[in-house]
Amino acid sequence: MTRLKRLLRLTSAWLPLALVLGLSGCASQYSVSQHEVEQYLNREIHFEVTEGSGPIKVDIRLNDIRVTLGHKPDTMAVTAMTRLSLHTPLFPLRASLSASFEAKPWYDSQSHGVYLRDLNLVGVESSPKDLGQALSRATPQLMSFLRHYLETQPVYVLDTRDSNQALMAKMAKSLEVQPGKLVLQLK
Repeated sequence: MTRLKRLLRLTSAWLPLALVLGLSGCASQYSVSQHEVEQYLNREIHFEVTEGSGPIKVDIRLNDIRVTLGHKPDTMAVTAMTRLSLHTPLFPLRASLSASFEAKPWYDSQSHGVYLRDLNLVGVESSPKDLGQALSRATPQLMSFLRHYLETQPVYVLDTRDSNQALMAKMAKSLEVQPGKLVLQLK
């Protein structure tokens, strides 16, 4: 009877490890959805600035990031929506500014993060359309901030507190962009 108990105890101790190893052998990739990347960026990017003093002042607030994955091969598009308020003595003005970038995502195994390279500004739109001239003072500062952030900070980082993502962080070799998701390939 004692032998049977020891065998059961030994089996119960090794069974979870065997299951994890067996299951990890079956999985060869892990994907991160477009929505997960958007949530990460909206949580991480903070930009609010007030420029000017006295009667003329501009408030700029980045308030929404949209991501499109795989609309072109190996490409991630990032669109940043910004609200601007121009305070003047004659008439206050509210506007929105949309800046779109495209880049090639890549995975850094040291930081467990997805970064962008070859970042290109695709377009800037304002609403109302005729505000381009009025917003010209605020636009360079915003573009500079966005470009610097997107070129130097990760657009997504694997959460090593999550067991699936921790395993992927250790074993990921490459990154592939597919429509609607980033796919990390295992070694």
